[in-house]
Parts: sequence; structure tokens; C-alpha cells
Amino acid sequence: MTRWFRMALLLTALPLTVQPAQADPQIVSKRIEMRQAMDDLAIAAANHGMQLVKVQPIDQALVKRGFDNPHVRLIFINSEVAVRWAEAADPRLLNLLPMRFVLLQQGDLITVMVDDLAAWKSYYRDSPGLTVLNAWEIELREVLADFLAQ
Repeated sequence: MTRWFRMALLLTALPLTVQPAQADPQIVSKRIEMRQAMDDLAIAAANHGMQLVKVQPIDQALVKRGFDNPHVRLIFINSEVAVRWAEAADPRLLNLLPMRFVLLQQGDLITVMVDDLAAWKSYYRDSPGLTVLNAWEIELREVLADFLAQ
């Protein structure tokens, strides 16, 4: 059974109103250097069938323009499965892809955050789009948990 087929079965088996537990983190932190954090996040994403698409070093661009270094990186991660889910449920969901992780360095502490999908979920109430958003939210939380475990 292919990964795409298993994911399609999962989507059709989920009720449209399932909400993930609110206690699950969308923000995690650990003491690590930025380069290692980016590597750990890329590995965590790969463990969940996602690929690193782009790293955007916001801090370097701001320093070149004379601003203080905010020590921020944006990492964009995507998967073919996520694209197929969006295409099947509602192509407007493609606007959320690739998925964005923000890495913020404060001393030796790196905080990783993902976008909150709550506003999108309220827009897609009782539709296939909500099912996709719930699945993505679960996937993002699993990637964050895997990042912490590295």
C-alpha cells in the first residue's frame, strides 16, 4: 500500500469535526546552536515524509541593511502528500504551502514555532479543507516533537 493511499484512507476515515488536543505545543524550545537546530528540524521533517524547501536567513538581510541582528531563520518545509491533500480538498489551501517554521535564537536557546492554523480552520468549518488542516496541524506537532527528541 503506497503512502499516498494510506494518507487518503486516513483522510476519509477522519470525521470532519475532529479537533486536535489544544494542549499540544506549536512552540518548542531547546538549548542548541542555530546550525544544529536547522539540521535537527530538517531531519525531523524528513522523518515525517517532508523535505526542506528553503531557508530564509532574515537576520543576515537585516544586518546588511544596518539593523540589529534579530537571530531569526524561516525554514520552509513541504511534502508531495500535503500538496495532493490541498488540491483534492480545496486548491486555496495551496496558499499555506510550503509550511513555515520560525527559528528564534535567544542566547543558547532556540525556539521553533509553526503557524497557527486556527483562523484557516474557522474559515473551513465542516468541509474537507478542515480535515486537511487538522491533519497538517497534527503533522506539524509531530515534527516539533521529533525536533525536541533529536
